[in-house]
Amino acid sequence: MPDSYAVHQGRTYEASGRPPGRLALYEGDAQVAEVPIADLDEWYSVRIWGTFLEHEFEVVDERDGCYSLFYMAGDGQWAARVWAEPEAHPDVQFQRQDMYTFIAVTPKDKVADIHEVRTDLLGPWRKEQEERESRES
Repeated sequence: MPDSYAVHQGRTYEASGRPPGRLALYEGDAQVAEVPIADLDEWYSVRIWGTFLEHEFEVVDERDGCYSLFYMAGDGQWAARVWAEPEAHPDVQFQRQDMYTFIAVTPKDKVADIHEVRTDLLGPWRKEQEERESRES
């Protein structure tokens, strides 16, 4: 799932970073432009969240009627207990990456309250540029 978007000349594109101060803009898999960040109308990230087993997880993938969910830190003891008993949820694939990182692949109907969280990236970037310029002058 793409997580960074840019609006350039009124059109929205998937975006990824390039050499300092530039973004590559994509339509699907095809790069259509590389532009200075300063020329953008908007630049933001989108993360998708949902509730699974009464805890909030980030939705990192969607395919074949399932969501891949990512859970980091939070209540690690709760997650460790749930992941240690996969038989309690036979239709869920549990993976533990490390002490605080957990992944679950679960049918979509087990996940509630799917919502997007959009974070502005352009405003903080512009502020950082202004601060850098004022320090250098």
